[in-house]
Amino acid sequence: MNAEWHDAHVLGQGAPMDARVTWHLAHAQECGCRDIPRTVREELERRGVEVPDRTAVNDG
Repeated sequence: MNAEWHDAHVLGQGAPMDARVTWHLAHAQECGCRDIPRTVREELERRGVEVPDRTAVNDG
């Protein structure tokens, strides 16, 4: 887990979907310590955005 990234990028509870999408896309690129939640994956697919593969995270 990239604790430094998490400390600098807090996603507030009840954040709007646009904020959640942005946060999870960045998280997948910078940390990827967990999968993107189903609701966010579904929204990415609805928007035609490729869902990042958790295994594609750089090894840092």
